[in-house]
Amino acid sequence: MRRVMLVVCCMGLACTATAPAPRTVARRPVSPPRPTSAPAAERLPKSTELTTASGGHFTAPGGWLVRRVAAGFVLQGPDRELTLGVLENREADAVKAINGGWSVLRPAMCPTPSCDTARVHQRIDVPPRDGWEAVTQLVYESTTRQQRAMVAVALKKRGVWYLALIDGTKAALDRRSGALNVAIGSLKAPGIEEESFAGKQSRTLDAGRIATLDAFTEQARQSLHVPGVALALIQGGKVIHARGFGVRQAGRPAAVTPDSLFLVGSITKSMTTLMMGVLVDRGLLGWDTPVTKLMPSFALGDAEATRRLTLQHTVCACTGLPRQDLEFLFEYRGITPEQRMAEMRSMKPTTRFGEAFQYSNPMGSAGGFIAAHTLHPKQPLGRAYDHAMQALVFGPLGMKASTFDFEVAQRRDHAMPHGYDLQLSYVPLPLDVELWLPSVRPAGGAWSSARDMARYVLAHLLKGQTPEGRRVISEANLAHRYQPQVKISDKMSYGLGLITEDKTGIPCISHTGGTAGFATEIFFFPSVGVGAVVLTNGGGNFLSGLVKRRLLELLFNGKPQARENLTTRLGILEQATARARAKIDFAPERAWLSRFAGRYVSPGLGRIAITLTKQGAILDAGEWTNRVGRVREVDGTQKLVLLDPPWIGIELLPEEQRGKMTLVLNMPQQTYRFVPDPRP
Repeated sequence: MRRVMLVVCCMGLACTATAPAPRTVARRPVSPPRPTSAPAAERLPKSTELTTASGGHFTAPGGWLVRRVAAGFVLQGPDRELTLGVLENREADAVKAINGGWSVLRPAMCPTPSCDTARVHQRIDVPPRDGWEAVTQLVYESTTRQQRAMVAVALKKRGVWYLALIDGTKAALDRRSGALNVAIGSLKAPGIEEESFAGKQSRTLDAGRIATLDAFTEQARQSLHVPGVALALIQGGKVIHARGFGVRQAGRPAAVTPDSLFLVGSITKSMTTLMMGVLVDRGLLGWDTPVTKLMPSFALGDAEATRRLTLQHTVCACTGLPRQDLEFLFEYRGITPEQRMAEMRSMKPTTRFGEAFQYSNPMGSAGGFIAAHTLHPKQPLGRAYDHAMQALVFGPLGMKASTFDFEVAQRRDHAMPHGYDLQLSYVPLPLDVELWLPSVRPAGGAWSSARDMARYVLAHLLKGQTPEGRRVISEANLAHRYQPQVKISDKMSYGLGLITEDKTGIPCISHTGGTAGFATEIFFFPSVGVGAVVLTNGGGNFLSGLVKRRLLELLFNGKPQARENLTTRLGILEQATARARAKIDFAPERAWLSRFAGRYVSPGLGRIAITLTKQGAILDAGEWTNRVGRVREVDGTQKLVLLDPPWIGIELLPEEQRGKMTLVLNMPQQTYRFVPDPRP
């Protein structure tokens, strides 16, 4: 359920996930610059390969404006709120090259040759990969009032730095991250050769290779401080390995086993689309059936989008509906699926259908409830969905332990959620922090085990059948879910509740899952009949990406990058955590905190209260509580910040309106304002 982040920082890291076969894009020359001081930009009618002076090339997104400059190209998003410079520079040092690029892209930012770099918030140097000699990323400081994002990526080859400079509003970056990832991920220089396993015979995962993977998994688990991991491997039409590592709860001895239940998060979406496919097989609906035909009462905040919406659109991440999760993270006690569906009447797309990758949990949840409603129209939506999933997915696949019932899960062998604190350690969380999931469970609410999930992955490798030969879904509708609907990056696309990728020449299908305190992933390589399940009771999918890379190395004698990726990831985490700690005042003076004591209400997020204690201040959202600290920005702005996982880092900006204190919570595409609660 976690946000998909901009991929530019993953150059060469364990970013293998899943995408479509690479698409050949015809080269299209850009008109030479006109004899004016500012060459005119032209709008690209479709994705177009552009070539720089030294022979570097990349795919420019269709619909974007492009202007050629001496150092390369300047692109603007369709709404002109986001700029991407793809430029060349021959400085010896990465930072000097980046500063030179900014002087081309935004002269006002770099008025002198030395160009002030004090605004750099984070520097990441990634180990050289795929022929690049050096890779550096800079992220620049931004304030709440600016609401801007600035990122620079520099890749070196044969004395030339190839730069990708991003500058725009955070909202535009959120809307257009897929297009940016396509452009930056496709950037190549002459002489670049990516690692490819295409045409290679995969090795058998024998006892020695499995032991090697187990040892690496345990090393990564301990290095990342993850309490517990469950791993399963599939090859040759059967589950060949299932094992637990670590403990179900930090500080307690009970070990993780292959039968321990974990919340699998957004992997549930793929199971939801499997259920949809079975209903398509039965003729009860079609992928292209309008949603309003299946449920006439359903509506978004945009009439045209509501009219056009089909069942397939609800699970394609391609409708333009932006991510909007805070409503169900703040208010979930007693909330029903019907109420969640009603909330969507205020939600509107911010990009056109099929134009951009925008991940929407409310949309995926609605699709699952609506599909189940066609099978059980007289039942409440939650019960209808649970019954449909048991009858069409869990039961037929032999997933005997899987459930959506929290009470049932708690009576069985189950892992507990954990969250990172600012000391880079995982701390146990109460299971109540996950109770936002039932009202949106088609998007992420399933409990399952490594053993059950291995049967689920195996059914995909067996093209819709169980190991016992029982057909659960037609091969056509199983595979329909893999078809790319919208680009996430140059090698990765979103299908229907699944991601497809071809980064290494071996097509891979996958999905990650992330809740407040669990992080999971399934992935499989259909062409070689291999798959895996990685379930963890800690936030973040770092570990599963590392395991995936190590598995590829063992299968295809790949370059030994997984351990280097682990070291790099640890460095990034430590750096980020140290920066976060340095900015936070954990014990603000009582006089400052007392200004905000009181009760507040937000139309979208409900009621909160801030109360003073002997130790400081507590924010009480009703469903959960969290300690409050203070963070200062470079412009002097002071904000309240939450200090405890899983909501650590959420910030509230104080503003006075007409003599009354309000608290503003900014998300990239939404702004929530808490005003004084008028209730006595």
